[in-house]
Amino acid sequence: MRVLVTGGRGFIGSHVCDALRAAGHEAVPLGRADGDLAEEGVAERLVEAHRPDAVVHLAAAMPGDERLAQNAPITALVAAACAARGIPLFHGSTTSVYADETPYAESKRASEAAAGDATMLRFHFPYGPGQRRGAIPTMLRQALAGEAVVVYRGWERSFCFVRDAAEAVALLVERGERGAWDIGRDDDRRSLHEVARLACSAAGAAEELIAVVEPPPGPTPVLASLDIAPLRALGWAPQVALEDGMRRTLEWLRGSV
Repeated sequence: MRVLVTGGRGFIGSHVCDALRAAGHEAVPLGRADGDLAEEGVAERLVEAHRPDAVVHLAAAMPGDERLAQNAPITALVAAACAARGIPLFHGSTTSVYADETPYAESKRASEAAAGDATMLRFHFPYGPGQRRGAIPTMLRQALAGEAVVVYRGWERSFCFVRDAAEAVALLVERGERGAWDIGRDDDRRSLHEVARLACSAAGAAEELIAVVEPPPGPTPVLASLDIAPLRALGWAPQVALEDGMRRTLEWLRGSV
């Protein structure tokens, strides 16, 4: 099958394309150079030009991006283009939609509402090669530079290696699954302090670099409870341990400098 992947040259999207190809499918990555999805008619033109069997919509503004408000309108345009041609849409979302009150979570809730009957792919803290923002690459860069590795007191996370997450997406697309799916790890919850220690160990840095600080004011991200049982029932399970995934991420960071 031919799968169009918006944001296909980005962090998650590039790995989803790799996973689709590994499963024997044709993945067509789309980036900003292919057209601005915020403009009327661009999504329709791209879908018409490539005539995919499915679309995975991963193009989105991330936390802190001034374009967050564009997430929902862009999703609506992509969804309309797919609906007009009867093409299944798989929409990249986040488990932050469950309880977070952050601007990013609000934008993703609005995007889900705009996605119509799309299959929801709710990612939970993916990390790995290709990620330039986020807790793990930030900690690794700080440790490599001998800078303070800053973590927020009391915060916990359950990280999922991006290749594992991408393989889950490929499986759902291949099977044509509908509904909403949590994609992450439900078996490896860690404090950020522990993750920082792993980052220092991987980078060969002293743990004395770790600085535990109070969380910033404002809405606190909520660590949602995942329901991975439906994915496990399809035969999916995360394969890459945090320690190994952090080592692979570090290798990528060193090679990308």
